[in-house]
Amino acid sequence: MSFRSACLDWLQGLGIAIGSGFIAFYANISVAQITPDGTLPNNSNVKLEGNTRIIEGGTTRGGNLFHSFGEFSVPNGSTALFNNALDIQNILTRVTGKSISNIDGLIKSKGTANLFLINPNGIIFGKDASLNIGGSFVATTANAIGFGNLGFFSASNPEAPSALLTVNPNALLFNQIAASPIQNSSIAPAGIDPEGSDAFGLRVPDGQSLLLVGGNVNINGGILNAYGGRVELGGLTSSGTVALQIDGNNFRLGFPAFSTRGDVSLANNSGVYVEADGGGSIAVNARNLEMTGGSFLQAGIESGNGSDNSKAGNITVNATGAINLNNGYIVNQVQEEANGQGGDVNISASTLQVEAGSYVSTATRGKGKGGNLSVDAQDVQLIGTSANGNSPSALGTSAREESTGDAGNLTINTNTLLVGDGARVSTATRGKGKGGNLSVDAQDVQLIGTSADGRSRSALSASAQPNSRGDAGNLTIKTNTLLVRDGANVNTATFSVGKGGNLSVDAQDVQLIGISANGQNATLLSADALEDSRGDAGNLTIKTNTLLVRDGAQVNTNTYGAGKAGDLSVVALDVQLIGITANDQYASGLGASAWENSTGDAGNLTIKTNTLLVRDGANVNTVTFGMGKGGNLSVDVQDVQLIGTSADGQYPSVLAASAQRNSKGDAGNLTIKTNTLLVRDGAGVSTATLSAGKGGNLTINTQQLLVRDRAGVSVRSSGLGNAGNLFVNAPSIRLDNSAKISADTTGGGGNIFINSPFLILRRGSSITTNASGNDITGGNITIDAKNGFIVAVPNENSDIRADSANFRGGNVTIKNIAGIFGIQSRKELSPNTSDITAKGATPDLSGNIEITQPDVDPSNGLVELPVNLVDASSQISTACTPGTRQFQNTFVATGRGGLPMSPTEPLQDSSTVSAWVKLRPKLENLANTTPVPKSTAVSTTSIAATIPIVEASGWVIDRKGNIKLVAQVPQLNPHSPWQTPADCPVSQGGVKYDKSSAAKASS
Repeated sequence: MSFRSACLDWLQGLGIAIGSGFIAFYANISVAQITPDGTLPNNSNVKLEGNTRIIEGGTTRGGNLFHSFGEFSVPNGSTALFNNALDIQNILTRVTGKSISNIDGLIKSKGTANLFLINPNGIIFGKDASLNIGGSFVATTANAIGFGNLGFFSASNPEAPSALLTVNPNALLFNQIAASPIQNSSIAPAGIDPEGSDAFGLRVPDGQSLLLVGGNVNINGGILNAYGGRVELGGLTSSGTVALQIDGNNFRLGFPAFSTRGDVSLANNSGVYVEADGGGSIAVNARNLEMTGGSFLQAGIESGNGSDNSKAGNITVNATGAINLNNGYIVNQVQEEANGQGGDVNISASTLQVEAGSYVSTATRGKGKGGNLSVDAQDVQLIGTSANGNSPSALGTSAREESTGDAGNLTINTNTLLVGDGARVSTATRGKGKGGNLSVDAQDVQLIGTSADGRSRSALSASAQPNSRGDAGNLTIKTNTLLVRDGANVNTATFSVGKGGNLSVDAQDVQLIGISANGQNATLLSADALEDSRGDAGNLTIKTNTLLVRDGAQVNTNTYGAGKAGDLSVVALDVQLIGITANDQYASGLGASAWENSTGDAGNLTIKTNTLLVRDGANVNTVTFGMGKGGNLSVDVQDVQLIGTSADGQYPSVLAASAQRNSKGDAGNLTIKTNTLLVRDGAGVSTATLSAGKGGNLTINTQQLLVRDRAGVSVRSSGLGNAGNLFVNAPSIRLDNSAKISADTTGGGGNIFINSPFLILRRGSSITTNASGNDITGGNITIDAKNGFIVAVPNENSDIRADSANFRGGNVTIKNIAGIFGIQSRKELSPNTSDITAKGATPDLSGNIEITQPDVDPSNGLVELPVNLVDASSQISTACTPGTRQFQNTFVATGRGGLPMSPTEPLQDSSTVSAWVKLRPKLENLANTTPVPKSTAVSTTSIAATIPIVEASGWVIDRKGNIKLVAQVPQLNPHSPWQTPADCPVSQGGVKYDKSSAAKASS
């Protein structure tokens, strides 16, 4: 970029109008000179010798030499030489005029003095600018340099420095509304670096500091070099004070918390080098940092340098706004054949964006440890790869080939972490040392997709790479939401002799969805021991409220080598696994596997959750394809549902533990503990061996087992190994519509044990064992009904069978049965009936069928009956026998007072009768009403026994309004009801009961 273009950008960034004022301003620059301003007690002198401007004079206070100029610029091909005394410590140079300092030539000083150049108007270093000084260099557009409480040396308000200004400066004072920028484009030759290569750009002596402190700081194609020293970039665009700490050769800046910082940019292969045999640090303090076009910040220990006690300095980038790396690099590393410990990289920003193949990393290629990488930002985004696809955008720490030291740790603290389009966040070892730990603490973590060509997957990973000797680091994610989709992955892995790291996820919600766009890569959350590895894989632990795995995504632990696979543990409130990919290549799943050619055992899989849903071809399994054993699968869930198959019906939804074809190890056991287990629509729960190893046992403990619609629960052997046994303990078992509980074997074993008081088989469902191998006895079926029932429909072909196709049938034992309905034992299977069989290859090889009722102890709970029985006739009262003295009146209901205590007692007095209510008496009858006497005498006259007793069958109201019971009603005179009946229809025996039906009933 030309000087004029840079000024235009700067002025436009400040919002300053470009007109005649700018033309005059630019003209001042074009004729810039080194001109003393005459403001010091002892003024500066400038003399020209050839192309060298020799600067002498100035005012000395202790070890400080002060120069003051109206303008200060060094034209291309010329030199500005400070002819200072050798005992001067600091040369402080201010520009009090209105011109930018345009440095296109060489600035030189004598001795080891530090050089300060202060110009509030701006400082620009051209491509041929260079330094040849003995100490540190500070270029700043501050208004003044402060000396604590002793005073300041100001360019905006020139005055003679106090005689007390003999100490080191400690502050840079900015009081502009917007401070001017500093720009560097220097690529001038700068000698030989510590590695022996040519250096270019602005350079201070090794171990010294180089500080550019402006408003904005722009490095456009330029290089800054401070090998083993320190480079600081930053500035303010509002008033404030930047602290300056000088400790020997080490200069450090401290920025105020509430002032507005300037922006820092590096473009067009710009860079900062501080690598040496130790030390070497970089600090950037900015509002925004932008690095583009192959620009870099690089620290560490140079190749062939350092010692066991050497330590590289740190790279610290602190931005109040955004850090954007677009084809930019921040690296702190121990180089090949170097000794010593690498420095750290610390990133702090509101937003960190790393794209187009950019990376931030620490590494060791030598004997020392690599540094740590720490990122603290509100939002972190890593996007894409380099233009050629070879380099992903990345955050990483590593121990490289031939290194002996450990890699550093990587820590990310953020609200949002997005890793997309093939970018990566990783720790790795390729050497003898350990890989670093990777820790992410975020509100939201998203990993999405792959690179455009599919070669690079978006990833969080911690690994031990091929030919490494050390263990991989652990990967820990703590977040509210973890989303991994479209072929991205989160994994720990070992490719070599070291162990794989543990992977731990602690989240509110975890979602893994889909596969890559090219269909080749499933979305993964995994811990692996990969091909040719000898180390064990790490464990994978997920703790979450909700885990969703769908559309071919997978959560698994694997071994492909000699080491063991890690254990997979899921603790959640809800787990859902749904579907497979459209190309049938990947099924959504949770798994622990030992793959082909592996010799290590598979890991165990444990799930503890409230609800587990597996549907549409998804699976949960442990499996071995190799020499090692399959892992155990344990499910402790409130509710388990396995539903359906893939859309084409080829792949059922399953819970399974198996040893696959050509494997040598045993399959693991499968244990399910749940309140409800539903298996339907072709889904399955099983253990199986397809090879020489044994099949695992399947144990189900549930309150309710419902298997329906061609679904199955099974143990199976189709190889030489024995099938496992199947145990079901459930108060209720329902099999419906071709559902199966089965144990099929070609290698032996395969018994079924069922404990249930309530077993229903409907519509072609079955409980079967079937041995089809030569000389293989069929498995036994034992059902303990616990004094319960087995129910089937006779013509629905629901069977209980313990058959053998080639040898002896198994035994069927049903004990403690209270009743068997709709199914019966037979010697031969009868079509279209519900049967119990134990058929062998020939009738003499049939098994036994034994059905027993609960055992009864006759002496338990029985009561001995008395010998002398009571005569029941003597217990019947004769008081009401017709013809006796007591039988002298008809039955009378006395109203609310109720019945007398005994038929022999007299009726109650008139207080009882007074409880009667006479409804609607006619007014003419009120005067003739006869009072009821208080008591009634009981007659002792005998009633002739021959007088027949006729029971009352109705009642009438006489003319006086009295109610009388009568044997017959002479004529039915319906009356309207005295009270309006409630309109409340009542169901009685399935008939609607309403007012009309009530009227019919009463009539």
